[in-house]
Amino acid sequence: MLRESFLKIMTEYPAASKEQFAGHKLAAYIRNTFPKELAKLFPAFEDFIWVGPAGQGQWADAPWLAIFDPLVTDTAQDGYYPVYLFTKSLDSVFLSLNQGMTKLRNEYTGVQAREILANRAEILRMRLPEYAEKFNDKKLELQHTGESTRLAFYEPGHAFGVCYFKNNFPPDETIISDLNSMLQLYRLATIRGGIDDLDNIHAIAEEQHTYDADTTLEEKRKLRLHYVIERNSKLAKEAKKVHGYTCQVCEFDFGKTYGKLGEMYIEAHHLVPISKLPKDKKIELSALKDFAVVCANCHRMIHRKGAPESFEDFKRQYLEINK
Repeated sequence: MLRESFLKIMTEYPAASKEQFAGHKLAAYIRNTFPKELAKLFPAFEDFIWVGPAGQGQWADAPWLAIFDPLVTDTAQDGYYPVYLFTKSLDSVFLSLNQGMTKLRNEYTGVQAREILANRAEILRMRLPEYAEKFNDKKLELQHTGESTRLAFYEPGHAFGVCYFKNNFPPDETIISDLNSMLQLYRLATIRGGIDDLDNIHAIAEEQHTYDADTTLEEKRKLRLHYVIERNSKLAKEAKKVHGYTCQVCEFDFGKTYGKLGEMYIEAHHLVPISKLPKDKKIELSALKDFAVVCANCHRMIHRKGAPESFEDFKRQYLEINK
C-alpha cells in the first residue's frame, strides 16, 4: 500500500503540477489521504502531527511529507523533524531528519542560514551516534533549481536519512521499519537536547538552575526537556483551561491584583520531577494529571535548587510556613 502511494505521487505529480492546483485530486491526496495512511500505521506516535503539503495556492517545486513532535515544533518553518523529500525530477525520495529554515532565512543571509543548518545537523548526528549504521548522512541531492529555493535549504539541514529510488522502490515492510526507526530517533533526539546548546537554557531554567561544575550531561538534558514541556504552548493552554488562573500554591490571582492586565495570566508547571524524566522513551503528558498552574513567584521557587522535589511537598512546605 505505501509503496504504491509513493509511486503514485512520483508518477502523477509531473503532469498534475502543470494543471490547476485548487481542487486537484492529487493535491488533496498528498495533503490529506497520504499522511493519514502513514499515521494510522504508527499508533505509538499518535501525538505527532502528520502533514503533506503539495503547495500553497500553487504547486510546490516538489511534494513533501513531514512529521512534527509538538514538543519540538508544529510547523515546518523551524525546529527539526522527519520529512519525506522528493527530488525535483521525482526519480527518488529521501526520508530525512531535517530542519525548518523559514525563520533562519528571514534573519540571516542565504549563506549564513545554510551554514547554521549544516552545523545543527552535525549536532544531531553527534547526539545520535547509534543511528549512524541504520541511516547514512550522505549529502542530499534534491536537484534544486536555485540557491534560494526550499530544496536548496533542505540539503544542508539533513542529519540522517535513507534514499528510495523510483525504479527500485522497497516493499512496505522496509518503508515501515525505516520510518519507525526514524520516529524513535526523533523522540530520542528531543530527549538528548535536539539542536540546542545545553549550557544555554533560558527563562526560568537559566535563572534558577545555574549549572555547578559537577552538573552532569544527563541532568542538563533532563532540565532542558522539563523546560521544553512547560513552554509547549498547546499543553500550557490546556493546563490553564483545566486548572484555571489562580495559583495552586499561594492562591494568587493576577486578575484580582492587576485588573484587566492580569486577567487569564498564570504559568503552567510540569509536575513530573526533573530527576524522574525518562532517558529514551515516550513521555506521557496530560494537562489534567501532569500539570499545575502557579504564579511566577511560586514557579521560580519550585525550580530553585534545594526546593522539595514534588509539587505536593513544595505546597505543604509553603502552607506550613504561611499558616
